[in-house]
Amino acid sequence: MYQVYIDKPSYFEPDMAGEFKDLKSAEEFAEKEKALDSEVTYEIKETSGCFNSYGELITSLVKRG
Repeated sequence: MYQVYIDKPSYFEPDMAGEFKDLKSAEEFAEKEKALDSEVTYEIKETSGCFNSYGELITSLVKRG
């Protein structure tokens, strides 16, 4: 599972914009968002569905743009 987080200068922290089953779909979505607004930055994170001892989802950064 891949999660796309969108960040703008006006945001307090990045918002999760969507979850995708494959990396290609996540990249396409993130690039479209960046094309609509030049101030947008994004992060694509991969998760296996595992949680740490605090109950937080464990993710790894795949791509930042």
